[in-house]
Amino acid sequence: MATRDFYNVLGIPKSASADDVKKAYRGLARRWHPDKNPGDVEAAARFKDINEAYRTLSDVEKRRRYDRLGPLYTEDGRPPKPEDVSDAVTSVFNGIFGTGKTRGEDLRYTLSVTLEEVAKGISKEIVVPRLVRCNQCGGDGAHPEGGKETCEACKGSGKGTGRVFRTTCYHCSGRGFTVAKRCETCGGDGLKGLEDTLKVKVPAGVATGQKLKLAGKGNASRGSGEAGDLLVIVSVSEHPLFRRRGDDVLIELPLAFHELVLGADVDVPTLQGKAAIRIPPGSPPGKILRLGGRGLPKVGSKARGDLHVELSLEVPTGLSEAQQQALSAWASELSPATHPRRAAFDRAAEERS
Repeated sequence: MATRDFYNVLGIPKSASADDVKKAYRGLARRWHPDKNPGDVEAAARFKDINEAYRTLSDVEKRRRYDRLGPLYTEDGRPPKPEDVSDAVTSVFNGIFGTGKTRGEDLRYTLSVTLEEVAKGISKEIVVPRLVRCNQCGGDGAHPEGGKETCEACKGSGKGTGRVFRTTCYHCSGRGFTVAKRCETCGGDGLKGLEDTLKVKVPAGVATGQKLKLAGKGNASRGSGEAGDLLVIVSVSEHPLFRRRGDDVLIELPLAFHELVLGADVDVPTLQGKAAIRIPPGSPPGKILRLGGRGLPKVGSKARGDLHVELSLEVPTGLSEAQQQALSAWASELSPATHPRRAAFDRAAEERS
């Protein structure tokens, strides 16, 4: 498949003679030869394109076939595959209707926030390494003093000399000029790196994996296109007390045996401060008490989730001998009716023995 417009690559019109083809090739080959541009990846790629274009346009039969097939041309004469045809059609439409401007690269940044910060929302400053246009050359890579030369191929128009599927000049990428002397600040790249300090507004209620977009804060484009975006990926840190379930929050409250049996008034932590709750007498471990509106905010809404308090029994350890004796004496006074589930279990076990 002809991935480049060969006439555009050599900077000649379709009506060019065989001598014009040879003359254009020789001039470009001298300019972009790898020996004259050691280590230059762009020069190596251009040299390859120039040779491919010359092999086709210097051969009468190949040129005739190329003129007939355009982007569907293959050097070996084999018919293109269906996916190649699709790519060629896309290339044609992009060439006709595209703006010719390449957008800058999007960047990603993972921002870690605490559950307390999620509960109220917060603005945080982050430092992001990114590429911006060089302020010395304005992003074109040319030295401010005499660094530009009018593109010989398109005579400064920026338009390609080829057929249909490429509308911008191959040699200057549509800029109308080539770089004769590189900018000293950016080395001709047109971009320079910096560590940019940006402010990110984290809305209340966000969850891990949600993306916050900072438009235009990605890398700048190499050309006149818009800069990419910065996508801030939220990561909510694990909390030592609270577990999140959507907009609801769960906390486990360890209680002594007597607090479960007799009931108690207990202060529990919430994301908004302390709250007093009443433990009903006879509460079993695993019972969940709900505090409405004490969870996390729903994103973009004034509503909030709930706080669920799960009661758990903390078995005492390190009892003294006197405490153990007191506990045994207390237990001996209890009748089976005080533990109906245990009594039912024992009966069932006896029946099966």
